Amino acid sequence: MTALLALVAAQLARLARRRWVQVALAAGVALAVVAALTAIGSEGVAREDELRRAAAALLLLGGLALAIALGSATLNLDAESGHLGLLAGAGASRPQLAAGAVGARIAVLAAALVAWGVVLQAGSLALGLGLDGPLAVHTLAVAVGLLLALLACAAASSVVGPAAAGAFGVSLYVLAQAAVNLKAAADQGLIGTADAGVKLLYHIAPRTITSPMIADLQLRDAAGAAAPRVEINDNTVIVPASGWDSVAWTLAWCILLALACAAGLRRRPLT
Repeated sequence: MTALLALVAAQLARLARRRWVQVALAAGVALAVVAALTAIGSEGVAREDELRRAAAALLLLGGLALAIALGSATLNLDAESGHLGLLAGAGASRPQLAAGAVGARIAVLAAALVAWGVVLQAGSLALGLGLDGPLAVHTLAVAVGLLLALLACAAASSVVGPAAAGAFGVSLYVLAQAAVNLKAAADQGLIGTADAGVKLLYHIAPRTITSPMIADLQLRDAAGAAAPRVEINDNTVIVPASGWDSVAWTLAWCILLALACAAGLRRRPLT
């Protein structure tokens, strides 16, 4: 355990020194401030909606960009540069190398979401809205989806380059969102003969987590870029908030992808 923590700390220190990581974290904080400023001109429910809409866009779009960037270079670049080979030569096992690299990137993503979330809550206080509980829950819900995307990229990075790993992570995230949207449409009788196939996909694929906050905003068509209203054949699909079963299922997928990182690294040459 001590050796693993040392590997995570070493990888985390390397990531923290990279300029693009520093810029991404700072940019997210700046955009969180902007999200609060956009709500200044509104009052009451409109002010709350403005803040939440801007916050949801930052957490999803900014967080997804960061998760993909972190995950797609988890194992491939360090393996090709010889860094992982040096660590292996010093006595680290391949599972430890994978866990150290993945753990460090999860820590960076978590730090970013915590920092952005704190600034958003401070903005809510400054706007006279108090601490925003639904927004805090939404931040946690988004974090599960971003963890899924990061780990999908990381698993792919053990066998392919950064671009292909990033594409795989985005594809899996899109699949997870599609599974949720299509299941909601099937439950409302909007799919027709494809109903059985959609429900099979839902019970096999990972799922993004829909918070009560974003479900309410989407229902009122007030979520903006974070969750535009879903329509099938001109019928609006009402996507309900996720239950704990969806959270558990997607976390299980995250564990599976983490194991795939270690399995993929076992077969990868460490130059």
